[in-house]
Amino acid sequence: MKKNIGVFFGGRSVEHEISVISALQVIKAIDKEKYDVVPVYITKDGCWYTGNWLKYIDNFRNYKLLLKRCRKIAPSLNANDGTLFAYPRGLWKRSKAVAKIDVAFPVFHGAYGEDGCFQGVFEIMNLPYVGSDVLASAVCMSKVFTKEMSKAAGIPVLDYYSVDADRWFSDRENQLKQVTRLDFPVIVKPGNLGSSIGVSKAAGVQELENAMELAALYSNTLLVEKCITAIKEINCSVTETVHGIEVSECEEPVVSSGNLLSFDDKYLSSASPAKGMAGSGRKIPAGIPNALKKEIQEYAVRIFRYLGCSGAVRIDFILDTAAGKVYLNEINTIPGSLAFYLWEATGKNFAALLTGMIEQSVKRFAKNNKLRKNFDSNVLWSINGNKLNNKLSGKL
Repeated sequence: MKKNIGVFFGGRSVEHEISVISALQVIKAIDKEKYDVVPVYITKDGCWYTGNWLKYIDNFRNYKLLLKRCRKIAPSLNANDGTLFAYPRGLWKRSKAVAKIDVAFPVFHGAYGEDGCFQGVFEIMNLPYVGSDVLASAVCMSKVFTKEMSKAAGIPVLDYYSVDADRWFSDRENQLKQVTRLDFPVIVKPGNLGSSIGVSKAAGVQELENAMELAALYSNTLLVEKCITAIKEINCSVTETVHGIEVSECEEPVVSSGNLLSFDDKYLSSASPAKGMAGSGRKIPAGIPNALKKEIQEYAVRIFRYLGCSGAVRIDFILDTAAGKVYLNEINTIPGSLAFYLWEATGKNFAALLTGMIEQSVKRFAKNNKLRKNFDSNVLWSINGNKLNNKLSGKL
């Protein structure tokens, strides 16, 4: 019997549109002989919808009509249920079951989806879900925590300085002294965002202040990194199947805007923006020596294991070509297009990648469900109810 795979996408994130593209790629590629797909779209204001109209990207051009044709829903949060109900429209009207999900497949990018929030919802529902768990998702979403954990795992990262946005604006003079110790030029980033949104380069104090103001529009944590001028970006993907951990080929993104990979480079420079990250320019395999490729792949697998990641994770590295040094840059637990283009270079097609991810999620769920979730105790029987009630009454 085929499993119902709930593909969750959209969400309250500035990367909302990219999530739509990635999710529809997933929906198209999933092995329909093994799985039935239930699309679950989260609007920018956080409402849930389902319906077959959500499976086709052209329908998103007329957004109001699309939502009219779809069913607004609410999930059951009862453990082991997985039911999606029609959104209640009246006090006395019963909610009708619309669909039942066996496995959740989140394809969010950014906040409220890739950062552990939705993973927590699936944990409460006790529903198998594809990808990294709450902790790994949250850590990898934070660029600062990613760097700290990478250093703990023995993986080099660029010199950096991070500061809370409020502190930057209230104590700018002192914070500026800390930042300028890195020497210009520097790269300024929002502390928990992807798709190169809010990222800019600063060659002096005025540009730095402008860059910090831009980043603060998107995050309360600001990250400043030392900028390498002789730079290559090298990325690879790691996944885990029921057979073990696998690592993809390495890629070298083609950068058209100086040495900073922009949103346009990633999503708007291709002939078809609907291809998402799969359509952006790149060299596969990357133009690097084999020994360097193996070093990068080893680092990628090491951090994947260290953080307990799952799914198809893309790990981005920076190569200082002048010094011949590699630095871990970012970890994307739900990368654009799920980085399937990196796996195609190894001979694995997109459908096989997705099947492996789904099977691994079911295996992990079964393993976690073997753990005890309760502990028999007579502690409630030993409490004097009258005394407890009196104390509570007194406090109220």
